[in-house]
Amino acid sequence: MLKSGVYLQMAPVLFGRGTFATIAENAKKLGMTRVFLITDKGIPETSPVTNAKKMLEDAGLSAVGWNGVQPDAPEQVIKDAAAIARRERVDGVIGIGGGSSLDTAKLVSVVTVNGDEVLKGPTLVENLMAVLTGQKTERDLYPKKPLPLLLISTTAGTGAESTYVAVVSSIDLDIKVGLVRAGDFAIVDPSLTDTAPPIVTAFTGLDAFSHANEALTDEKNTAHADLLAYEAMRLIAKWLPIAVKDGANNEARDNLALASNFAGISFSESGVHIGHSAAHALGHKYHLPHGMCCAWATPAVIEFVAKDYPEKTKKIGAAMGIDVKSDDPKVIGKTVADAVRALMKDVKLPSPKEKGLTKEQVTSLKPLIYKEPLCETYDGVVTEQDVVTLLDTIYDRF
Repeated sequence: MLKSGVYLQMAPVLFGRGTFATIAENAKKLGMTRVFLITDKGIPETSPVTNAKKMLEDAGLSAVGWNGVQPDAPEQVIKDAAAIARRERVDGVIGIGGGSSLDTAKLVSVVTVNGDEVLKGPTLVENLMAVLTGQKTERDLYPKKPLPLLLISTTAGTGAESTYVAVVSSIDLDIKVGLVRAGDFAIVDPSLTDTAPPIVTAFTGLDAFSHANEALTDEKNTAHADLLAYEAMRLIAKWLPIAVKDGANNEARDNLALASNFAGISFSESGVHIGHSAAHALGHKYHLPHGMCCAWATPAVIEFVAKDYPEKTKKIGAAMGIDVKSDDPKVIGKTVADAVRALMKDVKLPSPKEKGLTKEQVTSLKPLIYKEPLCETYDGVVTEQDVVTLLDTIYDRF
């Protein structure tokens, strides 16, 4: 029997090459007149993004540019940015970039009008759990409506333009945690990903794969989320090696941008779980790219869930072009996990060892993972030993 569930898409998405040119038009539709434009310093000078402020101003909008984004959105950076936004009296926020830029834009849109108190650790956890468990929606969480928010992705990985959580590195909790905020409109223009270097292309694509993988077995999983997840995984398995080898291949870039968005919608509707708990801990503790950490966790997650979801694990294999004949969950899990490891090696993703981590550093993260909110959203049982095994697998089997 199919599970019941709510089909969600957080914001309308405009997809296609050249759609970035509609930035001002869509900002106006959201009621923006004075925009807080959030980008990061890493965007190449050749990117159309560098002209965003001029495009907005040419259309009659005021724009305050800010490029102080940092990975994993440190809490103090968000407070500082929101203080600038308040001082400048902006009435809308546009985020352009990868996951950290889009998360920062989400956070600033909330904090600017609601104050720094919404970033307090207990408040973040309480609000996130209320939404994850279906007790509340975003509109129930904040005293004042967040500023209008337009999100424009420049990487094919996070899908953050279509998710309802923004990651912030909490001072109180000393770990990354999610603040609930969805965009009001999103633009996915694959041409903005064309300049991504091979390593960034690799770990962002595998990040999207991890979203789709975990969405299949989250407690809020739906058949609609599955449909998008399997297609995202099929597209990534096919096109990621091509894009890594030839960044000028527009067909590969377009398909990866679509896959990333599909995976974002899928996991926003369904959810992610133990793999992202591990990735958040790894990224927070050792300051590593989120997508890389998610990629490392994915094969271990596949082996873990196969015991509960052997048929879904087989379907992941099928999406990757693998016909798994066995009915033994352990064999199914290892076969599909090994196929993902092969994909990771094909796109030259470095291993934890190659990034300088010791096994002790990885396995020491168990206290940060077990009972972390996302760890509890797997649609099954997660024990302390499961977390230990997961961490061992991440390190030993790459």
